[in-house]
Amino acid sequence: MTRREELLTNLLDKDYSPEKAKILDATVRFILGDMAKIYLKFWDKEGPGIMIFQPQLEDRSMFYWTLEELHGAQEECEEANNDDLAESFRRILSAAQKIDPAEKAGYIINDEKGLRYFEIDYNKVTE
Repeated sequence: MTRREELLTNLLDKDYSPEKAKILDATVRFILGDMAKIYLKFWDKEGPGIMIFQPQLEDRSMFYWTLEELHGAQEECEEANNDDLAESFRRILSAAQKIDPAEKAGYIINDEKGLRYFEIDYNKVTE
């Protein structure tokens, strides 16, 4: 079972079925696709970057990081000898630099399960 399937199974709990999982997955993708408007506003105002969601925090549950801020986070991790996190930020930065905001948006979810980066392709929101 992939991580995505595991998350969907946990969300659906006892009511799991492949059909319900597909509906939930499509719903989440539509919501993130709709977030594109906000993502583009940040992109236009701040420059290239990614949106970050931290659902467990009330005061900073969503914010935007520019590529420079991502690079700064990578450098801070390197200075603190946190090589694994520095490598994660390096990979995220590399991917984020390639985003065409007319086609995709980049997101990080940072919660109790860890730091996860993913992109939503507006043209494939329902896949």
